[in-house]
Amino acid sequence: MMQHPLKPVGFTLLEVVVAVAVIALGLAATVKTVSVVTRNTAHLNERMIATWVAQNALAELELNIKNDAGKDTSGRQEMAGTTWYWTKTLADTGDPGIRRVQIEVTRDNQPAAQVYASLVTLLPVYFEENIDEF
Repeated sequence: MMQHPLKPVGFTLLEVVVAVAVIALGLAATVKTVSVVTRNTAHLNERMIATWVAQNALAELELNIKNDAGKDTSGRQEMAGTTWYWTKTLADTGDPGIRRVQIEVTRDNQPAAQVYASLVTLLPVYFEENIDEF
């Protein structure tokens, strides 16, 4: 059976417009997803570096490098091309032999700055009182 020579072959304009619209929506969703993933990756990278800064501050406390184991202190550290600010806050617990230590890390040295990392641990008070024996 032979096709009629005057019957059009191909897509109509409406079919082409619908296909282009579907492709455009798919590409827009892909671009948005890539943008969100990129932003989240950058934020997670900053949080990871801030966590390292908090761990360094805790290590300094445990080693008592600055001889301030029993006091609230703050400091700054340069890491990954950024200046990070940390604060160490001590708090009593229900046990008189244990002290709670919280270290918060920010990028700005302001009281209301966004906290990128917060590290909480417990240390024995004996550690603070007898640090010179270690």
